Amino acid sequence: MRGRGSLPNDFDFDPFDPASFEDPYPAYAVLREHAPAYRRPTAEARVWPHFWLITRARDVNDALADWKTFSSATGTLIDTDISLIPPNIFNMDPPRHDELRAILARVLTPVRVASLEQGVRQSAAAILEPLLTDGRFDVATQYSQLIPTLTMCELMDLPTSDRERFLAWNMDTLAGNDFTSDAALRAYEEMGNYWTGLVAERRVRRGDDLISQILHNQGNVSPLSDEEIGGFCSLLHDASQNTTMNMIAGGLIALAEHPDERQKLVADPSRWPDALEEILRYVSPVQGLARSTTRDVEIGGETIPAGDQVLLCYGSANHDPTVFEDPDVLKLERDAKNHWSFGHGIHFCLGNAVARLETRIALDVLTDRIPDYTIAPDSIVRNQLVPTRGISQAPIEFDPRMNRESRI
Repeated sequence: MRGRGSLPNDFDFDPFDPASFEDPYPAYAVLREHAPAYRRPTAEARVWPHFWLITRARDVNDALADWKTFSSATGTLIDTDISLIPPNIFNMDPPRHDELRAILARVLTPVRVASLEQGVRQSAAAILEPLLTDGRFDVATQYSQLIPTLTMCELMDLPTSDRERFLAWNMDTLAGNDFTSDAALRAYEEMGNYWTGLVAERRVRRGDDLISQILHNQGNVSPLSDEEIGGFCSLLHDASQNTTMNMIAGGLIALAEHPDERQKLVADPSRWPDALEEILRYVSPVQGLARSTTRDVEIGGETIPAGDQVLLCYGSANHDPTVFEDPDVLKLERDAKNHWSFGHGIHFCLGNAVARLETRIALDVLTDRIPDYTIAPDSIVRNQLVPTRGISQAPIEFDPRMNRESRI
């Protein structure tokens, strides 16, 4: 498990060990300095017997930019058999990746994203309002998890009465350490049946939702199979919820840790768009995604053989002091727009604009009504580090007598 550098004898870092969930950043710092390519065995060795953690920002960036060497075709989740998962563009290389991505890019336009703002703000305010009276609620389960689910329902024209089912599927498929567990496979099967019915319906009842637009705006690419359309649905379902709900909760935790920075936003909400980029960098909701090498690659004095799986650690890149000075401190004045929270290269997150909008509004709505709050560090429960730094519990406490009327 040791690289060629001078790692401490007792050093061992496993991103799937719950002991790593709370604060991985000291371990990332050790790896960047002493073992920027760090090899460790997989726990189950179902597909790969080991994987490599890549932690330096320049190496992460270079790998994301070189899809021919660092391929997504064998999956972006560590030691996972992607034949068990609905196909989606996360797990594809060009040319098919580019064809399918172009379809989604045509329908998820800036105008479409901007049109969501009022609805997202109204949803966030409506979710928050009944929580304001007691001085305590769980900001993860009662607030952050609900907003992206409602936005997904709006984008895909899905009944909000199904939102508990959507959230349960998301938690079963992406919120654990085994992405092909019995619960995950059951959720994929249930989702597949749901999406099949949805696609059949939208073929004959065309609407303005994303699925209808994907069906009827395929351009000159080879026709999408029902399986690929179902994969689009699964992608939109999982990606639109999991990352964003943890980003919102993580942002509120970060602002609890840095109350002086929070008060700057309360005093001047016009700072939110720029400040959001620093919060995204600091929180790094997606901590790492996998690739597999198509040739031997040398990184940090190690040769990674062709066919090995690597974990590109976005969270470590976002806290690399060669790029961001004093990276473990939230500084809202920082120019952080070149972070890796949404990746880089051909797989740069297509839904980043939606995630940014939802996160900004959710944080703004809550801090506008509750400018002074705390989240005790020992009350936070994290359920995952990679791919997403998941938060399953984060009780917020405040004095309800000090709540403000909404400025909106």
